[in-house]
Amino acid sequence: MRVAIPLLAALAMFTLVGCTSGDDDGTATPVPVGQRFVTAEEAPGTRPDPVETRQTTEDFDEFIATLSERAVDPDKEEMTEVFQEAGFKSAGVDTRFYGETHTPGKSTHAVSSFIELESQDGATSALDWLETDLRKPCPGSCAVRTSTFDVDDLPGGRGVHASATAEDIERVGTSDQRPFESYWVGFTNGDIAYTVDLFGRPGSVSEEQALEIASAYHDRLTGG
Repeated sequence: MRVAIPLLAALAMFTLVGCTSGDDDGTATPVPVGQRFVTAEEAPGTRPDPVETRQTTEDFDEFIATLSERAVDPDKEEMTEVFQEAGFKSAGVDTRFYGETHTPGKSTHAVSSFIELESQDGATSALDWLETDLRKPCPGSCAVRTSTFDVDDLPGGRGVHASATAEDIERVGTSDQRPFESYWVGFTNGDIAYTVDLFGRPGSVSEEQALEIASAYHDRLTGG
């Protein structure tokens, strides 16, 4: 399954405290790192993934190495340049699953992530790169189809739908591919790029569900 969000090495636990007041430009003051992920309230019916646990990093080389492993078609030189110019500061990812029991390869998941940069323009550049990578064709033979969908209610928001059916995989895929469907939503708040990726087996997720999660996530982060 294609998952462009990096899985990063854990560094430390962070204290959970409330949001502070907004900045002069209208964006909310960034919440503490421990609160920068989708919660059970925003994705009802989810639990923390017991395998893909919450992870964060402030190490640029570690971030680039892991992003290279997770990207659809990575160009490490380009990636390094983009995130250096954007002013990488930190990043993190958290995975939740739906249901009572976690079943690798079968459970539906909601993955949220953040990348903190030095400016709002940097956050936009980071989100642009993530979206572009998601829409790249797989190297070699690949059954994944991608398209965009509207994310009108989120500032700078964008959405990407990706899927691979069993029929497509049999026709043009490879032996290691599995059927899946994903709805990815990205947005910015100040100097942070946020994403949420809702994915599972074909038909188990929907655009409406992904947008509901992303909207609730955005509203909490921004105090909206």
